[in-house]
Amino acid sequence: MRRSAAIICALLATGFLPLEAQQRGPSIEFDSPTKNVSQVIDGEVIHQFFKFTNNGDAQLEITGVEPACGCTSALPVPNKVAPGQSGQIKIEIKTEGFAAQSRNLAETVPMSKTVTVRTNDPKQPQVVLTVNFNVAPEIVVSEPSIYFGSNPRGQEVTKELTVEIAPNRPVKLLSAVSTDASVAVKLEPLAGGDDKKFRVIIVQKPTAAEGVHFGNIVIKTTSQFKPQLIVTVRGIVTKGN
Repeated sequence: MRRSAAIICALLATGFLPLEAQQRGPSIEFDSPTKNVSQVIDGEVIHQFFKFTNNGDAQLEITGVEPACGCTSALPVPNKVAPGQSGQIKIEIKTEGFAAQSRNLAETVPMSKTVTVRTNDPKQPQVVLTVNFNVAPEIVVSEPSIYFGSNPRGQEVTKELTVEIAPNRPVKLLSAVSTDASVAVKLEPLAGGDDKKFRVIIVQKPTAAEGVHFGNIVIKTTSQFKPQLIVTVRGIVTKGN
């Protein structure tokens, strides 16, 4: 007995303990801990499945699944996996607003979201799953806000911006309205834009009352992701001559 124990100790010290003895217990192995997704439209929901197998000789338990941010959710299926069996973890990522700052359609945003999986695998108590992707805007507005500046009452002030829709998206602009009665707005297609590019003409009326003005231009669309676009409008009207 003492001789056997001595042999095992010697094998442990030299790293030559048989493989099956070294890997006793649960052992999680993912087909791939990283997924690279093709380009998505801002607002789409990404769905990815990460398959794993219990290569150990004891029951594997998924003790926790922790997304790194609120836009990501995950569900382990199942929570307990017998030796030799497989399971999967479904990850969903909401991309709404990821490309909100894009000012042209070519301005895509590279993103990477992670989920930490915690298990009872003694060698891998946690595994980080990663989803890489690029987010492209569906609609872009050339300016997020308009400032008329400070102008005397009785003076008309005009500003313009453009709205562009991605060529491959079946989206239309429906209307543009101002929440400020002292500001008029007109939406018109640009020549050669193939109903995908529009000019928005914003006018502070000469009848605008004195004082600070603040409102929004609301552009309504048929997009399921961006049913309306908001452009803030500010201006100061001073006493006229």
